[in-house]
Amino acid sequence: MSAPENKNRLDAWCLCAAILACFVIQVTAIQAEETRFGLEKRVPWTTSRVTGTPDPALPYETERAFPQLKFNQPLAIATAPGEKRFFVAERRGKIFSFNYEDQQASQADLFFDLKVKEPALNEIYGITFHPRFAENRYVYICYVLKPGLPEGTRVSRFKVLDTDPPRCDPASEEILIEWLSGGHNGGCLRFGPDGYLYISTGDGGPASPPDIHNAGQDVSNLLSCILRIDVDQTGKEKPYAVPADNPFVNLKDVRPEIWAFGFRNPWKMCFHPENGDLWVGDVGWELWELIYRVEKGGNYGWSIREGRQPVKPDLTPGPTPILPPTVAHSHREARSITGGYFYQSPRLKALHDTYIYGDYSTGKLWGLRYADNRINWHEELANSTLKVTAFAVDDSGEVYIVDIEGGGFHRLVPIKKSDHNPEFPTLLSETGLFQDTAKHEVAPGVIPYSINAPAWADYATAQRFVALPAETSIDVVNKKIWNFPKDSVLVKTISIETERGNPATAYRLETQLLHFNGVRWLGYSYRWNETQTDATLVPASGDQIKLEIATPEEPEKTIAYEWPIPSRAECAVCHTPYQSYLSVLSFEEPQLNRIQKYGETVDYQLRSLAHIKVLPESVWTDAKGARANYLVDPYDTKAATNSRARSYLHTNCRHCHRNNGGGGATIELDAGLDFDAMKALGVKPTQGTFGIHGAQVIAPSDPYRSVLLYRMSKLGKGRMPYSGSTIVDTRGTRLIRHWIQDMAGIAGDTTFEVSRLRNRQGQLLSDAVQIEDQEFVSQKIQEVLNSTSGGLILLRTLDETSISEQMRKMIIQQGTEHSSAQIRDLFERFLPADQRVKRLGVKIDAAALVALPGDSREGKKLFFEMAGLQCRNCHRVHQHGKELGPDLTQIGKKLSKQELLENIIEPSRKIDEKYFTCVVQLRSGKVVSGLLLNRDETVVRLKDAKNEVLELAPKEIESLTMQKKSIMPDQLLRDLTAEQAAHLLAYLESLK
Repeated sequence: MSAPENKNRLDAWCLCAAILACFVIQVTAIQAEETRFGLEKRVPWTTSRVTGTPDPALPYETERAFPQLKFNQPLAIATAPGEKRFFVAERRGKIFSFNYEDQQASQADLFFDLKVKEPALNEIYGITFHPRFAENRYVYICYVLKPGLPEGTRVSRFKVLDTDPPRCDPASEEILIEWLSGGHNGGCLRFGPDGYLYISTGDGGPASPPDIHNAGQDVSNLLSCILRIDVDQTGKEKPYAVPADNPFVNLKDVRPEIWAFGFRNPWKMCFHPENGDLWVGDVGWELWELIYRVEKGGNYGWSIREGRQPVKPDLTPGPTPILPPTVAHSHREARSITGGYFYQSPRLKALHDTYIYGDYSTGKLWGLRYADNRINWHEELANSTLKVTAFAVDDSGEVYIVDIEGGGFHRLVPIKKSDHNPEFPTLLSETGLFQDTAKHEVAPGVIPYSINAPAWADYATAQRFVALPAETSIDVVNKKIWNFPKDSVLVKTISIETERGNPATAYRLETQLLHFNGVRWLGYSYRWNETQTDATLVPASGDQIKLEIATPEEPEKTIAYEWPIPSRAECAVCHTPYQSYLSVLSFEEPQLNRIQKYGETVDYQLRSLAHIKVLPESVWTDAKGARANYLVDPYDTKAATNSRARSYLHTNCRHCHRNNGGGGATIELDAGLDFDAMKALGVKPTQGTFGIHGAQVIAPSDPYRSVLLYRMSKLGKGRMPYSGSTIVDTRGTRLIRHWIQDMAGIAGDTTFEVSRLRNRQGQLLSDAVQIEDQEFVSQKIQEVLNSTSGGLILLRTLDETSISEQMRKMIIQQGTEHSSAQIRDLFERFLPADQRVKRLGVKIDAAALVALPGDSREGKKLFFEMAGLQCRNCHRVHQHGKELGPDLTQIGKKLSKQELLENIIEPSRKIDEKYFTCVVQLRSGKVVSGLLLNRDETVVRLKDAKNEVLELAPKEIESLTMQKKSIMPDQLLRDLTAEQAAHLLAYLESLK
């Protein structure tokens, strides 16, 4: 804005100076239609320096193969024995073929239009040719009719006419096998080296909620499986035979066609060309994408698990134990895996015998080599922009990548040109975003914006800016989808007060950039120097800033605090690469629909952004007219509690807890949804109850049974928000607690346990006032802390009730010293930082821990004496301890130190069947679990985690499930120091 323009604007507003000084209060004056725009025009800004990536290039990139050919959404590729042709099945029904030896092929030949033959066809999913195609001319096609049909997915056999180019005979169809159609149909077809046809099937359900048919472990149908059939023989009632050596042919109520099961949506499979191993890519749900080397009769866990992540742990498992994935990719780097082929071509010798596979959403491509029952090499090969839906392999072993969006074939080549920009700015002052970096003054064309509901960030605050290339605007497809122009940049500078409550002590920590490269948003962080004059680009692995913070409670002291700067991979957790418009979290209408101050001028922010053509005018028109603004400042006590709470969850949790957001729970926390659409109220949690009786994600009217509140209130494993915060937001937990408390309860919901605890708490406080017997009061506190709900109740006492300092100290002491980590995690925040235990946590560096020397004598003390570790309560050593788990007297002879650690970290990974967990749900609604001792028509006897024997009458039991899960808790070492864990390992290793 020029100086004359600014002067004119100030003159025009001089009469309103008093109103402008308190514009937040005088909203009605600001909202008048004659309000003048805060920005008269948009100054051009260039992003020439913020392009590409500073990270080193990967070894390969992709280049277009057969550049003159383009297909319409290719989904499956096949070759026919004796034919040097690729057969390309397009999604909507057409199949083409072309000579793959001709890289300059300009036209593909129509092989078959299945849509003409079958008008009800929805999609083609798979195609393959018979190994003896030259003799019998058979082709097999998997196609899908509309979703929800019991026989809506089918595999049919057709004859190929003896023509040049080849054509399929439409009248020759013979339907071989059918199953339920749905969102996940599998549909990949491959002939194995044994001559049998292998078919992949999905769970028949949508993306979410998971496995709606509970098909993953149900082997009475064909869903979620790899099938194996003999198409050269016929059965008594089927046009195929079942091979006699299929794993389940003699099991009652099991479909004999099943070769392996427990898949979600197995998307593309192949056989190793030499050893015949079967490899499958299985599309994950919310956390993991999976690659399996499939074994005969293998159970791959869905939907009890997604990889090793529990999803529906109460499901009855299938007839064989659950096997782990061969490779599991986090949703930080993959979102929809596509299985590939083994590279055998002499063109890229370094990739010989490498299994190449990729991801539809991120475009990443990986390679692995497998030998001696283990992966001995695994690397990311390329980071492409392709939407990888299939791979193809020719007779030389060359592997091609198929892009559904561009419709073309691609192949790997050594990197020639990459996104790596050696001149990527390493200083913030070099980005062109700031005209005076030290004063934090942005360059012309970099536009400030503010939002309604900032996320909790451990008392830190943020300033936000947006910069678009000159003469560009954001394309608004609808209210949810905003497409930014290439090279757009979003800027956020994060600051924290080193004297909490004193704005003058604000210290800039980092400036985060989100750069849109035209396909995806890439995140970078710049760390400010101590003099606050500039900021330096942080490495891809992230960084930590150590701070000393003074608080109003103890101004004479400072607390140590570390601010974590996220790695580039962690940026992708929230700024998901799944769709570019999902990556931008705060730049959305509900957040931007507010008043913004531009210098001395205030205006509607959306109107100003529309006026300078950052946004189209329709966004402001719609927001002003038909649509109400539904986000508010969560900490504004003048706003309604429901609006505040929904806004809090929207900004802190919604980015993960939404479709394709990566959250493990099937809940939706967008503030614009109604209660039912949230799928959280009155819903049993799928990711753990934390010892809460009758736990629900949100238990209406009962915050003390609400896992959402517990996760917000704790430190340690399971804390939420998952990233961006390490300090409990006490104002936020108070808000959510009151919000849940004010909800109407759900009819029939049993709350007797919490009601009893509430009464006990009231009695405790009453007794504490009248009785000076500390032992008595201590006993009462201990009683309340016997449950997780009781711990939440006492947290409320500390946060919201006026009690004596002596009472406060007693509660904190008992909470922080409690034997249960679930209770300790709630109270740890009251300890000074230097008194908090430096625990191993959930991310254990196994190699470093194994290398750490330990004292077996100290380890023995931990094993037998440490409260909370409780090894002695489950295991015996030389006649000492109890017999719930295996006897460990000679464990050091059986397992190495590395294997001991692996078994402690993942106790369910290798487990004897006799130690499977038996889960019993009683008709009363109560759930008990333990080791099954015996079961007959008169009694079921369990030994629980306390080593106590429970006897249950069959008439009391609603269901009984055996789970391949150790009763030994996961992450047992989480609350130990590295030194303690080393001592324990040394002791176990000595038991020989």
